[in-house]
Amino acid sequence: MQKVIRPYWMLLPVMAFSALLVCVSAGKSVEYEKSATIARQAVRKTEEPGFVLGESEGHLALFREGSERPYQILDTEVWLLPEADRQAVAEGIHVEDEAALRRLLEDMDAAVAGN
Repeated sequence: MQKVIRPYWMLLPVMAFSALLVCVSAGKSVEYEKSATIARQAVRKTEEPGFVLGESEGHLALFREGSERPYQILDTEVWLLPEADRQAVAEGIHVEDEAALRRLLEDMDAAVAGN
C-alpha cells in the first residue's frame, strides 16, 4: 500500500517560509522609516536658521544668523534689563531655534518684570 501525502502538509513549510519573508520585510521597512525620519529631522535642523537676540535703537531686537539688520524690533527696552543681561544682549545672544528663542524671550520678560 502506498502512503498518500496530504496536500495541506506540503503547504505548511511554504506558508511558514512566506510568513518569515513577510516578517523580515516588515522589519526592514520599519528600520528604513526610522532612518528616513532621522535624516529628515537632520535636514530640517540644518535648514532652520539660527537667531541672535541683540539691541537696536535701545530695544531688544531679533536678527537672523549672519544678518546685520534686525528682522524684528521688540517693545522691551534694554535699559530695563539687569546688568548681566544688558551685557549679553550687547554682545548678541545666539539661539539655535525658535523654541529656544521663545524661552529666552520669556526669561527676558521675567527679568524686566522682576526689576
